[in-house]
Amino acid sequence: MTTTLELLRDNFTRRVDIQGELREVDEAATQEQRAYSEQEEQRIAELRTELEAIDGRIAANLQMELRTEQLTGGVDQLLGAMLERESGNVVDLRSVGERFADGNAYAEWANAGARGTFAHDLSGLDLRAVTDTTTGAASAGAFVVNQMLPRMARSFLDRRVYLSDLLDRIPVSTPAVEYVQDISPLADLANKAVEVTEGSAKPQAGITTQLNTETIATIAAWANITRQAAADVPMIQGYLDGRLRYSLKRRLDSQIINGNGTAPNIRGLLNRSGILTYAPGAAEQRAISIRKGITLMENAESVPEIVVLNPSDAETFDLTNSAAAGLHAVDWSADGRGGFQQSPSRTAWGLVQVHSTAITAGTAMLLDPLAVSILDRMTPTAYMTDSHASNFTANILTLLLELRAGLALFAPAGVAVITFNGTT
Repeated sequence: MTTTLELLRDNFTRRVDIQGELREVDEAATQEQRAYSEQEEQRIAELRTELEAIDGRIAANLQMELRTEQLTGGVDQLLGAMLERESGNVVDLRSVGERFADGNAYAEWANAGARGTFAHDLSGLDLRAVTDTTTGAASAGAFVVNQMLPRMARSFLDRRVYLSDLLDRIPVSTPAVEYVQDISPLADLANKAVEVTEGSAKPQAGITTQLNTETIATIAAWANITRQAAADVPMIQGYLDGRLRYSLKRRLDSQIINGNGTAPNIRGLLNRSGILTYAPGAAEQRAISIRKGITLMENAESVPEIVVLNPSDAETFDLTNSAAAGLHAVDWSADGRGGFQQSPSRTAWGLVQVHSTAITAGTAMLLDPLAVSILDRMTPTAYMTDSHASNFTANILTLLLELRAGLALFAPAGVAVITFNGTT
């Protein structure tokens, strides 16, 4: 006897065959760019009629199979209840929820508008105390997978203000660079122009120049990474690249500020000849000394825009409050308008503050950015190889980053070094 499943399979097989034949007729007409022939139209009609009949049989077979399953389940449940009853031990096969919803108490409570309370007898149920499911290791916690953040902890260091970012850059192509520095005194050039009467001799001005040579320094750092880590954890390679670039940038800032000029070091701005200096003879607030340094530079025809401070000196300046001197960096007034609610500015007397440990506490440097340029021989560049030492046989890659740069000071009066005197 053929089963319902076998009938369904035969009908589906014939349905697929009919669809294939219809597709072949359509493709033939399409390729020949013509309408259906009379014979093809007749065959299409026959196939579609047969297809509708097959779909009807399939639907009928499915409905019959579904109904059979429902009846079988109901009969099995009924027979089970009858057997239990004949044995004198009738068992209610309904679930707890079904018994609760079918109870008279629940029906009366619902018909009354679902107000108040009611009691429901659940006697005879096999209710057992079980352990609650929790996030503990011996419960649902065994399935918890902790989230891993897609970043590492030190990338925020790049947010600081770097002196090298505030200075002009001049691309160069040789390991040493020559440039002409104008060291003319103001009396020989800037102060020579005067008013003259008709027929009088005009004043002569002149410049004093000096040829300077700057050498290009190489700043580099490298780190090892296994070939497996580079392949399996791409983030690590990118992270190392970023941290090494930060290391190079930080060292370049240090060299620009305080390099001693002894090969292979850059000669930093604090170690240049001809720059301006200010050191108060008596104890003086840092804020006042910085302001006097600004005046010193302006008198030398420079325009200071940057102040480089050690973090401890920057803190002292930001917290300065001297009513007698007219300084109110932080308002400590008793009316509550200032104090910790007012954030100290990132400027000092209008100059952009650059905080760096490369400059010692007790010293500040004022800078006209147009007086200084970075000689850019090579921007930070990355190299990777396995040819270092025994790296090849150990599956180790070496990531090397380096830059090449120098420093040109076109106007020494564009730099002023302030030596603080006092603790405030």
